[in-house]
Amino acid sequence: MKKLIPLLLGGACVLASCGTGSTTKTETDTVQAPAPAAVDTTAFNITIAALPPQDLPADATPQQLAEFAWAEFFALNWQSSYNTSKLRATPTDTVTWNFRKPDATLAVWETYAHRTELLPNQPYTVLPFDAAPHYSFGKMPLPYPGPAQPSFTLFNNLDENNEIGSCDLYGQVGQPGGNRMVLYQAKVNRAEYNYIGTNYNTPAKLQAAADTTAVHIKKYKAYYKGATSSCDTVAVPGVLCLPCGGAPAQGGQGQGTIEIKTAWRMLTPAEDATKFFTRKVIYYRTKGTQVYYDNATFALVGMHIIHKTVNFPDFVFATWEHIDVEKENMGLSLLNSNGSEIPPYMQPYKRLHPIEPVTNYATAAAHRKLKALNPNSVWLNYRLTGVQGTPTGNTNTSNYFLANYVVESDSTLANFHGSGIGTPFDNGANTLLKGQLLTAGGCQGCHGVTQLKGTDFSFLLDGFQKPVLSPDTDTSMRAKLTHYLQHSARREARVSAIVAKSAARR
Repeated sequence: MKKLIPLLLGGACVLASCGTGSTTKTETDTVQAPAPAAVDTTAFNITIAALPPQDLPADATPQQLAEFAWAEFFALNWQSSYNTSKLRATPTDTVTWNFRKPDATLAVWETYAHRTELLPNQPYTVLPFDAAPHYSFGKMPLPYPGPAQPSFTLFNNLDENNEIGSCDLYGQVGQPGGNRMVLYQAKVNRAEYNYIGTNYNTPAKLQAAADTTAVHIKKYKAYYKGATSSCDTVAVPGVLCLPCGGAPAQGGQGQGTIEIKTAWRMLTPAEDATKFFTRKVIYYRTKGTQVYYDNATFALVGMHIIHKTVNFPDFVFATWEHIDVEKENMGLSLLNSNGSEIPPYMQPYKRLHPIEPVTNYATAAAHRKLKALNPNSVWLNYRLTGVQGTPTGNTNTSNYFLANYVVESDSTLANFHGSGIGTPFDNGANTLLKGQLLTAGGCQGCHGVTQLKGTDFSFLLDGFQKPVLSPDTDTSMRAKLTHYLQHSARREARVSAIVAKSAARR
């Protein structure tokens, strides 16, 4: 018998102006969420398995995209085999563990490579993917002084403290023990790690490949002359094109490139930690000009998964958040072009675009299936926020302005449809699709800016202070933002000069 349940996930919300930093303009629209409805959750094909899906149809519907996203989510949250096999990004077999048992002591995605492992510093030595966690910065932090020596080898290293220079975010603002800053980290899977380590294993090689690819896109609207896809161009020297994976029987390499971004914050004493996925993590503190690393327990509040496949070479973008984020007194502080917070500080904000009905239906179906396996799973407290598939310039498309409440909180990122972080609303081209440039929105459009700069949708490869010079701190961000705008301008000028010189020769 099919079961109809009322949809209670994701309430109505109205777009409110959050403002932006001094370098951007604010855009506001009014949106209205659909009324709750009954949904047949058995109509959704939610897969709970140890390995993520390799691909989905090129003409996938919003429902199929949501099903694909949840299949990824469950696979990446499968228990890792690392503690016994010492292999990263590898699940424990289904006999040893499944979601019927307590939640994973170490999830597969946690063992992905951190951004400072992908592009290490001090010295620049790319270790094998399965090496134990190893983090390096241009100026190494010291252990925070105290009776207990903090660990620098934990799998979760929260070295980012802002939303791509747009704003700082805080939880439980004004509450007892509150004003807890949200911290972030980015990781990559084996496919991306090995591709970069094999082909572009020095900063100079990586930067040269990015410049070459950017020049080709500007000249040919392709990653190289004559290319019909942005998949697996390893046969073309000096072109940066991350693996798409594909069926091994058809010559593919299995799982394509996956990048993960997660958002975390400390809980207050009044919060119920059992409702959150929590981990002991590395985070950073400052005294004067010295940066220290320390350990504490943080709770996961948001997650991005982006996955490059054969049918979706411009990546599938999917994002999740804790179901209570809109009840947790979140507040944002906008950053100016120098990286300083500007008043009003920790201002409350509303979700700028409602979660789509099909997304909520998929979450209800996923929760129903998971609850049948484990009614106490912590993942019942997390919901899918949305999925983007094939890029589009149509602003009326479902999830065009895809944003996570705790990862893209202010209007600069949540309403993004521009040609750069400094020009988020100019409707400038930011994405290449089958030989055409278009203006994608939300997560995809923002990452698309890096595609046109030659790094295939990855901010981790963009050449700005890569390898990473230091973990984010208040003082480091002030310098980083100014330098980022200068770096972007120099890169654009360099690419344009190469294109112009080539045209003159003809």
